[in-house]
Amino acid sequence: MNYHKTRFLVLSIFLFLASSAIPAQASFGYCSQPMAPSTYLSKPHKPYCATSRSCSKWDVDNYRNQVNSYYNSLSRYAREVDDYYEQASRYVKCMSDLD
Repeated sequence: MNYHKTRFLVLSIFLFLASSAIPAQASFGYCSQPMAPSTYLSKPHKPYCATSRSCSKWDVDNYRNQVNSYYNSLSRYAREVDDYYEQASRYVKCMSDLD
């Protein structure tokens, strides 16, 4: 093997080992900071007719739909918070790798 091929091979191996030891984001000197989830939820209110127990089926069904929608929004928000904590953990690790 000639000198240039050997030099190229050694350099290639060195670059491969160096790049695999450094996390991808840290190798560029940048860590992406996560964004905290925000929520604009409004809790559903019981229909006025509930105090007199004179609600129509539509009123009851509408209130149930609002409660279900609120519950689904809360569940989605909880998942977003979990994702945020996971991303924040990766961010902290990335920042520590830069030091």
